[in-house]
Amino acid sequence: MQCLGLAYAIYPLLKKLYGHNPAQLIRRTRCYLNCFNSNPYLAAGILGFLVHMESQGEEMGDQGLSLSSSLSALYGAVGDNFFWNGLKPMASALAVMIFFWHPGLAGPVFLLLFYNLVHICIRYVVYLYGVHRGIGVLEKIDSLRLPLLRNIMEYITTVSLAVTVFLMVDYFNFKSSLGATLFYLLMLLLIAGLWWYRKNVHRSFSLKNQFALMRKS
Repeated sequence: MQCLGLAYAIYPLLKKLYGHNPAQLIRRTRCYLNCFNSNPYLAAGILGFLVHMESQGEEMGDQGLSLSSSLSALYGAVGDNFFWNGLKPMASALAVMIFFWHPGLAGPVFLLLFYNLVHICIRYVVYLYGVHRGIGVLEKIDSLRLPLLRNIMEYITTVSLAVTVFLMVDYFNFKSSLGATLFYLLMLLLIAGLWWYRKNVHRSFSLKNQFALMRKS
């Protein structure tokens, strides 16, 4: 599914190694056109690992490719859980809170800078570790404690939404205490419902997907 991107990313190295032999270059490029599907951010670590292995020869490159299928499934589950279910909701909730606290461009600018800075830094670090240390990139990704950080971000998201409720009351300037109270209750019920969904329904589906990916690997 992402094999074209993988082949395109590693092609400069392949051209450097096998450019003197066009037939060999085509054959090695086709090796990277098998099924590859992972989280697009943590895939940078797998790409770095493949660069490290391919640089040591075809045999090592083939070993790297055989291992990359397991790594792509593992880090697809870990990366999706961290980035899509943790970082993105937290950054969005904080941006909304900032907007209602200080209306203007501060919220959108924070969202763009914070989210992109975090994922670009992680991608850069894991890629370099993969290139220089090969399979050692696994230890680096593990040291980031992404599942733990994801749980922490979930709490930050919930607190941000709760604070946003009070900021919205002031922003919309409710005239009556009854209207403000009803608004508080409605928003708190909505937050509680989202919290229950993420803790029960959504997480159960995420775990099922992770187990399915592990079986495939």
